[in-house]
Amino acid sequence: MLCLRRVILYGLLISVSHCLLIHAQGPGPGHFLDPFPLDQQPGDSAYSRAVDTRVQFVVKEGLPPGTFVGRIPTKPGFTYRFNENLNVFKLNGTTGEIRTAKEIDREALPSDQFDLVVLSSQPTYPIDLRITVEDVNDNSPNFPSEQVEVKFSEGANPGTLVFLDPAEDLDTGINDVTTEYKILDGNDDNHFRLVVTTNPSGEPPFLHLETTGKLDRETKAFYTLNISAQDGGNPPRFGYLKVNVVIDDSNDNSPNFDHSDYVVSLNESVPPGTVVLQVTATDNDEGDNARITYYLAESEAQFTVDPDTGVVSTTQILNCQQNCPQNQQSCPKSCVFTVFARDHGIPRQDGRTYITVNLLDSNDHDPTLIIRYFPPTASSASVDENAQNDSVVAAISVVDMDEGPNGETVVKIVSGNELEHFRLESTPSFQLVRVNGILDREKISKYNLTIVATDKGTPPRSSTTFLIIRINDVNDHNPNFLKTEYSAVLRELVPIGTYVASITATDEDTGINSQVYYSIVSGNEKMWFHIDPNSGLLTTRAPLDREQQGTIRLKISARDGGPNPKWAHAQIKITILDDNDEKPQLVDENLTVSLSEEAPPGSLVATLTASDHDQGTNGTVSYYLSPESENAYPGFFQVDASNGRLVSRLKFDREALSTYNVQVIAKDQGVPALSSTATVHLIISDVNDNDPRIYPVEYFVPIREDTPVNTNIVSIRAQDPDEGTNAQIHFAIDSGSDGFFSIDDSTGIITINKDLKSSKKRKFKLLVSAKDGGGRKSEEGIVLIEFLSDLEILKCKQDVYNFSIVEDAGNRMRDGKDVGKVECIPSRKEKGMLRYTINSGDEERIFSIDETTGAIRSTKIVDREVKGTYNLTILARNQNSYGSFYAIIQIEDVNDHVPKLESSRVVTEIQENSPIGSDVYLVKATDPDVGENARINYSLTVNPENVFVIDSSNGLISLNKPLRFSPDLTQITIEVTARDNGIPSLSSRMSILLKIMDYNNHSPIFDHSSYETSLLETTSVNSRFFALQATDQDTGKNAQISYEIVDGNGAQKFGVFPDGYLYVKTPLDREEQDYFSLTVMARDNGIPQRSSTVSVVIFLIDENDNPPIFTNSTFTFYIAENEPPDTYVGKITATDSDVGRNAELTYSIHSIQSDFIIDAKNGFVKSLKSFDRENLLQTTGQDFIALEIIVQDSGSVRLSDKAQMIIYVTDVNDNPPIFLRSSYSAQISEGAPLGSQVVRVIASDIDEGLNGDIFYYLKEGNDGDVFKIDTTTGQIILAKHLDRESQPQYTLTVIAQDTAENNPLSSSTSVKIDVLDENDNCPEFSTQSDSRISIIETTPVNTELIKFHASDPDMGLNQQVSLSITGGNRHETFRIDPKSGSLYLNKPLDFERYSSYTLNITASDAGNPRLSTSTPFQVLVQDYNDNAPMFPSTAIVRQIQEGISINTPIVTVSAEDPDSGLNGKVKYSIVAQDPEGNHFGIDPNQGVIHTLKAIDREFADTFRLTVVATDQAIPTSIRLSAEKLVTVIVEDVNDNSPNFVSMNAALLTKGTEKNVEIARVRAKDLDSESNGVVTYEMISGDSSLFKLNRNTGSLSLKRGVGDVQPRYQLTIRATDEAIQSQRKSSDLYLSILGVSDKSNSGLLTFSQATYKGSVLENEPIGSSILTVVASHSDKSFGGNNPQIEYYITNITSKNGDMQDKLFDIDLRRGILSTAAILDREMGVWKFQLEIYAIVVSTRGLHTTSAKVCVL
Repeated sequence: MLCLRRVILYGLLISVSHCLLIHAQGPGPGHFLDPFPLDQQPGDSAYSRAVDTRVQFVVKEGLPPGTFVGRIPTKPGFTYRFNENLNVFKLNGTTGEIRTAKEIDREALPSDQFDLVVLSSQPTYPIDLRITVEDVNDNSPNFPSEQVEVKFSEGANPGTLVFLDPAEDLDTGINDVTTEYKILDGNDDNHFRLVVTTNPSGEPPFLHLETTGKLDRETKAFYTLNISAQDGGNPPRFGYLKVNVVIDDSNDNSPNFDHSDYVVSLNESVPPGTVVLQVTATDNDEGDNARITYYLAESEAQFTVDPDTGVVSTTQILNCQQNCPQNQQSCPKSCVFTVFARDHGIPRQDGRTYITVNLLDSNDHDPTLIIRYFPPTASSASVDENAQNDSVVAAISVVDMDEGPNGETVVKIVSGNELEHFRLESTPSFQLVRVNGILDREKISKYNLTIVATDKGTPPRSSTTFLIIRINDVNDHNPNFLKTEYSAVLRELVPIGTYVASITATDEDTGINSQVYYSIVSGNEKMWFHIDPNSGLLTTRAPLDREQQGTIRLKISARDGGPNPKWAHAQIKITILDDNDEKPQLVDENLTVSLSEEAPPGSLVATLTASDHDQGTNGTVSYYLSPESENAYPGFFQVDASNGRLVSRLKFDREALSTYNVQVIAKDQGVPALSSTATVHLIISDVNDNDPRIYPVEYFVPIREDTPVNTNIVSIRAQDPDEGTNAQIHFAIDSGSDGFFSIDDSTGIITINKDLKSSKKRKFKLLVSAKDGGGRKSEEGIVLIEFLSDLEILKCKQDVYNFSIVEDAGNRMRDGKDVGKVECIPSRKEKGMLRYTINSGDEERIFSIDETTGAIRSTKIVDREVKGTYNLTILARNQNSYGSFYAIIQIEDVNDHVPKLESSRVVTEIQENSPIGSDVYLVKATDPDVGENARINYSLTVNPENVFVIDSSNGLISLNKPLRFSPDLTQITIEVTARDNGIPSLSSRMSILLKIMDYNNHSPIFDHSSYETSLLETTSVNSRFFALQATDQDTGKNAQISYEIVDGNGAQKFGVFPDGYLYVKTPLDREEQDYFSLTVMARDNGIPQRSSTVSVVIFLIDENDNPPIFTNSTFTFYIAENEPPDTYVGKITATDSDVGRNAELTYSIHSIQSDFIIDAKNGFVKSLKSFDRENLLQTTGQDFIALEIIVQDSGSVRLSDKAQMIIYVTDVNDNPPIFLRSSYSAQISEGAPLGSQVVRVIASDIDEGLNGDIFYYLKEGNDGDVFKIDTTTGQIILAKHLDRESQPQYTLTVIAQDTAENNPLSSSTSVKIDVLDENDNCPEFSTQSDSRISIIETTPVNTELIKFHASDPDMGLNQQVSLSITGGNRHETFRIDPKSGSLYLNKPLDFERYSSYTLNITASDAGNPRLSTSTPFQVLVQDYNDNAPMFPSTAIVRQIQEGISINTPIVTVSAEDPDSGLNGKVKYSIVAQDPEGNHFGIDPNQGVIHTLKAIDREFADTFRLTVVATDQAIPTSIRLSAEKLVTVIVEDVNDNSPNFVSMNAALLTKGTEKNVEIARVRAKDLDSESNGVVTYEMISGDSSLFKLNRNTGSLSLKRGVGDVQPRYQLTIRATDEAIQSQRKSSDLYLSILGVSDKSNSGLLTFSQATYKGSVLENEPIGSSILTVVASHSDKSFGGNNPQIEYYITNITSKNGDMQDKLFDIDLRRGILSTAAILDREMGVWKFQLEIYAIVVSTRGLHTTSAKVCVL
């Protein structure tokens, strides 16, 4: 459907009432949305309008890139683009086809609609485009959490509900979540079901988990439910939630004992307090419901039970009855009683068991322990450190001669096993010692276990033994490198064997398991390095080459020596520093190039390229001409030191020299520098710059008139110094032959063509010429042919004349020289003077002859070295006579040349040990002179110490003295002078650099005659410890020194590196050898080798590397109890293999104790106090003290050993009664009846008789006499009623006193009695100052908001208050800690959704029944600026006309902000305008965009404005904003005239044919469409000759022209195609210059054929560049001085592309200036201009042209 209505008034768009609507079908099914509206917004101007065309497409998400979306309407010839960069869609600018640029995910988009603008090429027709992304079911439902935990009480009624968060789905519509929630698994016995309730607010429904029946925590305390949520897609997608259901306990189980009855036997003499047994009851409930308290019946007096542990003990000497069954005479005495177990739940529940105690006889034998080792032949116990748990180490058998319990023993490890690495296991025959943990020999290598066997008698008897277990090493440790990454730096020229690094690893194992072997795993492909497999010493094994590889990474492995070896790896990075070991490598050392001889100075000959792989200055290459080339071609060449460009400096002349061999040196900057030389063979190619020259110029040929036809009469000779075709000469007779003679074109032989007799002429004067292959022509030669019959032969005085002259010295001539005079005698018949000419022998015309006198004279420089003799043929003629003769001219030599040596500088070598008379160098010099002037004498002008002598005649230099210079002097320079014998004599000099080649005549010398040093014996292997230094006065390899230990190193303890550094090669041990005397040899690398030795004595310094060792692993001593302090006990001893302080031993007790002391020096053991054996038995269960003792040496790092010391203590009677506990505690309900048993206290006295009998009484704490105690049994009972609220606790002091007759002893204990609570009080909230709080909506989740406090005066569970939210908590937004009462934010707040919450806070106790109290609490939500302003998604495009008034409103933008107050108040600004220029402004409050500057479409046809909407939140740092792109399209107005950019002059050549294009005029109009279309017409000029194409501007001829006028003047008008009333035009005055054959007559010339100029970019129009000058001779124009005019006829780029008229030239003055502002970045920065200079005169148009290059 197309609907378009425009109203145009005076070129201005007034309004748009309808728009173009296009329904476009996309790739998916279904009908598309109706067109979205286009409304005029407030603030829109009549000068702006919205987009005319709107298009909508729909595309599904998830389709592949390149999916077709739709096609916008297009116009022919237009291209289209999106107004902004998109990465989602791409637009074919030609077809209008839109496709996806990537796969689209609707859920990842900020909106599922794209509102876009499509712009066309000029003129701009915008299209509004909306693309809607349709949802695909590609997202599964998702619960807020993957798993949650909920709780139910096991007493909860069926139908109890717990809220669950429902699932959400990023998809929309039918693809969203449904109400289909299911429990998939985990719902054992179907105890739960899901309840979904519709939310009336329209939000997601409520989801609850509901119980369906009775729960039992003891049957199942935990459920894991897998819940699924289903969406409505097809096929549907699912989401899953894991619900962990915890069942809270109720007290529904009573305690249950392990056994229904217990039977135990006791010695009848056991003292009170003896433990009988421990009973254990369990309760299947949990918490307090499962917490158990034990008690006995009130009537039980002989026994008591610990209420917490269930340990049953005796309270008195037992008195049990013997109750034997019938028919059994003997049976033990026994006591039977009941033990009760009560839980702490509500209500409390009880369980019971029965105990039978059988009494046994007394105990009088100690157990005996016997240790058996494995294998049986072993003398001690040992076990591998990797032994598995339960591995048997030893077996212990125990023998006790007593019977019954007295003979039953218990074996325990009482010390030495603090880490519980071993355990005892009982078998019928043995106690097995088994491994019980992870052993590690490297931490503990030996265990000393103290094992005690105790029988079950009363009192028990025991025995002790000691088991030493040694741990065998197992290869269980990997080698461990000190570092995982090593680094080293080497110079690349280090000698083989150079130290790189010491890479060492350690292994905590021992023996072969700790031996480490090293190897290089990778990185050593070039085999440059070697690692010692035993020591890890890494050295070089081959020469290094940094240019091959500058950084090496070696992977080093360390392997131990175990049978199953373990490995470790480390890396080392080796950086090789550069040495100047590589000379520059030239790409081509012999290069042949050619260059034209007309090449100007500065021409590139060749570019030399050399590479040097060294680094830095070592690899920096510079280029130089060799001295030989400098001398051979002085000033001819120059080479750029940095880039190797070899260029010419002078103009070449091939005829003078056609080839050059130029040597270029490429030298690096290293020290010493290295170099390479390349030879450039330069061949000068010929240019035809020489005319052929005929010589002789004149030929005289007398012939007979009857000479036959075809006879050759003379051969014309001509030469051309050029070569090739340029030197190929072709001869011609220009005139005078009259057909009688012809000349061979190539040989120059003149032949008779026809019979001479027929000629009427008696003489012929032929003019002949020679022309080379390049068209150059010689001067004409003359051939005079006369008949012999008409001639007479002249007689000359001499047939041969001989002359001599001296050459011109130094090639300088001031005046010519007289040579001599020749003379012929004319016949008497002849009249007139003879005429002499030099016919041949002087091609260079060095001489001239006077035509009349015959005097010969030199006219040019005479150089004997060029030619020493001239043989001239001289012709003498008169009218009818002729004669010829010869003149021989000898040139005498002048000493004008210096002797020329082969080079100015020579480098050669000489051996240091060369004998006297040895030839050193032969000097050669040449002199082009002759005679004495060329005889050369040689001498040495620089000769240090007269070591050399030279033969003066032949230049041979030889050795005159032995070379005995300083060893540091490696080269000397001598100077040779070559002098000729001329007068005056001339000379030249040559420098000879003699490199003295070293001879190995010096031995290395150590800087000391011997060395002595000391070294710690623990110095690590590979450590460098002493540097030896030897020097050698030789040089080069003769001075390269290597070192070797040749004696004293039989054990290979030491090594030496190439630099003389000694190092430790294998481990040292002073205890094996305490000093070494080495002999080290220094050997040079000469031939033959020379060496010297030195003695090096190394003393080893003792290190504390041997620990002291005790003489016994266990020391046993005895002391009686009550002995006074400082009593001597015994002495311990140890040994140490070290010496000095390292062997000084110190003894100490390792255990922290205050019982004994050891004299640190002599090992004497003494007591520090008196000992009580009974106390020792009570506290330790044994009558001895086991201590760990240590011996240490006095080394800087002290070493030590450990041993066990056992000290036994004997008995004395001295103990008061002792309560079983220092304090007691009990609980009793406040409602307990009188007489209830509370607790029983028990004391015992380990003394015997009356000293051990005890009675009890209450001393303190029994306020009101609430309690009373049985004096015999210690049973405390309730005497009065209790009230917990009045007094919740009692603390009683109970005294136990023995019955000794004298000085009875007593002790006390405290009994703490807690009165238990009953639940009779409700929780109460503490005074809450605030019933509401206000929080900002951005408060983070889990923030604590407030803390509620509630209390309950009851105790225990009745007092335990838990808080909960029982109402008002929409969407579980808040949560409360049930214990602390802290209220937390559970989910994010959103003020825009809920601004307040009213919560119901409930406090409940844990009593039964449970009591609670509730209070309301309000939470007010404060707004935060969390919403940025939001623009509508619709694209904003407005079209305006250029030139509209400033401040004209064009469009209104509007953004919404859902926040409140200042947070929701929006202000607008424009933050970016493209193009820049601040052309638009915006009302900050209303969003109205208006113009600020004049709008010019020629400046920009589209503006892109970035508008920012910012809220006004305080502070400004939290303000939020949004951006919107506003596109303003500018429509064109015809406000520009066409502007000519073509040249104002053109050439018309004579003979140009019809329709040939003479010129093409061109004008540009900056307007668009028809306003910018230009047409052309010729409004004046010769319309009969010229025609102009209206559209293209092509100017051509209507007819062909023969002769042309000097100049034609045309006026051409360019007019745009705007509507008639608005059209604009401009005129061009075009000069057509008529060029004929005579125009370029040479009368008019430029001062230069080519001009060069430059101008800066952005210079104003009219900036002068240069001036061209043409000139002429006035005489050429008849004395007139016509005016010269200048025209530009063509402008091109350096690539030949035609350019606009960017330059102007002054018609009269020739000043070249800019006609436009130039911009170098536009791509053209070099211009070629063709400029014509013309003169119009009566003789026609005269022209000349020049080229101008403008940079």
